[in-house]
Amino acid sequence: MVDLRSFLDQVRQDRPQDIVTVKRCVNPNYETTAILAKFEQSYRLPIFYFEDVEGCSFPLVTNVCGSLSRLALALGVTVAELSQRYENGCKNPIKPKVIDSAAVQDEVVVDEDVDLGVLPKLIYHEKDCDKPYITAAIVVAVDPETGKSNLSFHRLMIAGRNRTGIYMAAGKHLDGIYQKYVAKNQAMPIAAFIGVHPILSLGGVYTGSTDVEEYDIIGGLQGEALRVVECVKNKGLFVPADAEFVLEGIVRPNERIEEGPFGEFTGYATGTMQTPVLEVHTITNRKDPIFQDIASGHSEHLVLPILGMEYSIKKVAQSASPSIKNVKIVAPLTIVVSIEKSDDAAPRKIIEALCKSDIYTKHVTIVDADVNVSDARQVNCAVALNVQPDQDVFVFKDLQGTPLDPSCRGESGITSKLGIDATAPLVGKRKIERNTIAKQLLDKIDMSEFLDNKDS
Repeated sequence: MVDLRSFLDQVRQDRPQDIVTVKRCVNPNYETTAILAKFEQSYRLPIFYFEDVEGCSFPLVTNVCGSLSRLALALGVTVAELSQRYENGCKNPIKPKVIDSAAVQDEVVVDEDVDLGVLPKLIYHEKDCDKPYITAAIVVAVDPETGKSNLSFHRLMIAGRNRTGIYMAAGKHLDGIYQKYVAKNQAMPIAAFIGVHPILSLGGVYTGSTDVEEYDIIGGLQGEALRVVECVKNKGLFVPADAEFVLEGIVRPNERIEEGPFGEFTGYATGTMQTPVLEVHTITNRKDPIFQDIASGHSEHLVLPILGMEYSIKKVAQSASPSIKNVKIVAPLTIVVSIEKSDDAAPRKIIEALCKSDIYTKHVTIVDADVNVSDARQVNCAVALNVQPDQDVFVFKDLQGTPLDPSCRGESGITSKLGIDATAPLVGKRKIERNTIAKQLLDKIDMSEFLDNKDS
């Protein structure tokens, strides 16, 4: 079974150093995040399983997808094979399997009995607002025109017994679906599921064409159809059969609530904004459920989206030029792309395609294929030695970015973007060649000959 519980058991068995069980009572206001942050300062990124959470009757787990090594464990590959494994899964989708009954509906609460106050009251940072958030919710909605379902992560600010603010980035798929309901003056039915295996989380961060359904991607990633069940009241919506929780509800067309401030993936708190309202009418869960959290702005929040975003970025870049070798997200909103260049115009074409297609792409650097995109020193050297700023640096004004970028002007997210062509020209004004050492000579060097010097 592919669920959160089976993955936690797998980690306990195969990587026991990767999970920390906390038995004492912890406060969900700031303390759980502080514990995680303290470990991060020592470059340790374990899963935290909090058995006793103040004000809550069930355990809390966080940082499940907080390292690439755990994502590799979930997919049954090495870290080096992760990108290819993700790409293969995305290229071989499998449609979900609908079942009649499921563990996630073992317990059902509806209408006036719904109370979001039973959930952990999670507040993360000093500058956040005083309302708790749900951060690991994957929202499913159906496009009213195409019938296609969409999955995506969305932060939910608990604002009352059955109400949350829901942040939907402008221009992204869920916002596009919502705008169709707004145009019809109809409420949008959605379901938010919480507590899943990392493979489902990786499906939730997939970005691609609206024709592709993320449930099919999840099937491709796990190599078999995902088991789903129809919602209790939101008929026509389907949720993973083995999730821990599901919140069913509606988002009305013209209702707004003040949401935030909230510390985001950039490491900075966004200001307050007006967001739509999710009105929850049904909560279902497994017996003895586990509540899953993603500590906003910390390791899991940064690691989890990488595979999906790099896959999407690579596809866009390849549409501009077939020369793409590798893609790496090296910092928030910052991408390095390596290419086998056969055309001096290719870097600018790739830069423009990426900057204009994705709100989360702000800085793009293009390097040659012999530069390791994961090695900051090599990338910086390429910029230093190949770039003439008046010829190889490109600035694009007034493009759509994300309002989560603290440098953006206002809530619209309009921004300027930067591209750097750090590739060597195909025909240089003077011959320059990289320093190299023959591989056969390097292979002959035995480091132990020099490190085990007993006379020193």
